[in-house]
Amino acid sequence: MLLEKLVNINSGTANADGVKQIGNLLKPEFEALGFDVRWHDLPADLKHAGTLVARHTGNAKTRILLIAHLDTVFPPTSKFQHFTLSHDGKQASGPGVIDDKGGLVTILYTMKALKNADALKNANITIVMTGDEELAARPTSLSRKVLMDAAKQSDIALGFEFALAPDELVVSRRGLSEWFLTATGNAAHSSQIFQPNVGFGAVYEIARVIDALRMELTKTPDITMNVGLLLGGQQVHEDIDQGTGTASGRKTIVPPNALAHGDLRFMTKDERDAIEASLQKITAQPLSGTHSKVEFQDIMPAMPATNANYALLLQYSAISQQLGGPALKAVAPDERGGADISYITPYVKAGIDGLGPWGSGAHTEHETLEVASLPEATKRAALFIFQKIQE
Repeated sequence: MLLEKLVNINSGTANADGVKQIGNLLKPEFEALGFDVRWHDLPADLKHAGTLVARHTGNAKTRILLIAHLDTVFPPTSKFQHFTLSHDGKQASGPGVIDDKGGLVTILYTMKALKNADALKNANITIVMTGDEELAARPTSLSRKVLMDAAKQSDIALGFEFALAPDELVVSRRGLSEWFLTATGNAAHSSQIFQPNVGFGAVYEIARVIDALRMELTKTPDITMNVGLLLGGQQVHEDIDQGTGTASGRKTIVPPNALAHGDLRFMTKDERDAIEASLQKITAQPLSGTHSKVEFQDIMPAMPATNANYALLLQYSAISQQLGGPALKAVAPDERGGADISYITPYVKAGIDGLGPWGSGAHTEHETLEVASLPEATKRAALFIFQKIQE
């Protein structure tokens, strides 16, 4: 089974060789269907595998972009490495089984169905399979250039990220930025903390800023700001590439250094800018004897919910019902994370996501696919694209 082969190859984002193995397994499959398939490598210093692109040119009016990814969040050191099938055959588990190797299989078999129906010959389809969706190489202007260039030559975009339920699709996604907060204070014997000549120390200051944010942002729907890493002590160091950090200190020393690193998710750029301004205001009023500073770095733009996106949802929903399935509804944006489709929404007329099979436990060792959803997702996609080819 192709899905089992894909899942059993480790393709954690940093494992460029494994990601390429996934692409090299798929490349001849698409070539056999008449696609021109090419690797687009990234510069070696970015240490990621690049992007696999399959193109089919025909005389259909609608130019369709399909998006999926080859990588997973599970590194070679993870204990979660192998495909397993439940005794009744109804559920499959393994790294990337839904995120996003199930999506890759859905795309391939959708193309096979169109080929068997003699419909593929007229299709204008570009399939972009990125190698680092889970942690995009920086700058994204470079690592997502192939994807954005493909979008500029497309009319609609279909994302094959997994679904959480058979009656849901994605018409919008929140944008993503990361933030870096640092605080400094005066090192001194702990008996002197709170004294005017010493102050409160870096840890109290960074805690003040974080809690002020918590109180402000919990009142704001659709906006989240997570603290993913927090370090404080005499010396602190974060290894951003590895997602680790170290801190050293003593209980008898007022900590002079602290840092925090996290993400911000938002629906509009105005929201993002307002949060940054608020955080700058909070850090401008430090505790006695301390100083704090925050910096933001944008990662992914928001995918706004547009009327054109909803129109695609309605068309997809009609197909689902035609096939005996449920009517489809839009997923609330705060229930899903970011995805590659967000980078290209300015360049296409409309887009929807979550068209892959459904399951649960993505990004955990409980990642599970509902096996019956693979043919269901494939039939939906094949019929939808078939109709678009005929327009």
